Amino acid sequence: MTNLVKPTTTTTTKNDNAIQIERGTLGKLIMARLKPNQDLTESVEALCRQHGMTTAIVRGAIGSLIDAHLQYKTPDGLNELKVEGPGVEILNVFGEIGFSATNPNPLQGVVADTAGKIFAGRFKRGANLSFITIEITLQEWISTTESEAN
Repeated sequence: MTNLVKPTTTTTTKNDNAIQIERGTLGKLIMARLKPNQDLTESVEALCRQHGMTTAIVRGAIGSLIDAHLQYKTPDGLNELKVEGPGVEILNVFGEIGFSATNPNPLQGVVADTAGKIFAGRFKRGANLSFITIEITLQEWISTTESEAN
């Protein structure tokens, strides 16, 4: 597969209002099926390591979870929410997978319970097990330094 140039991405640093720009290219495209009882976050990280990707983005995911364990921030701190299953449907998964201890990038998503009620948040690591299967597509992000970009 030919590497394509990804549009410039921007992030705001936590310490100030400066915008940082990261340039890079897209690399390998991985499509995988997670089997029953495999954790979503841990499995995605394992796939990245297995295929030599230090950073990847989620292109899409479908499937179901036994139960969903989501986290979300409030002014009082981090809250957790359990969406009862079995058979919580994954409507969307997004995020960047990286292995930096100082800047963890949790997967985020939208799920629906068995009654069709919608919930969103960060997937809690180690707590979101595949019910039947989860199909996921990941794409490698290869960052280039400023000197490489010129």
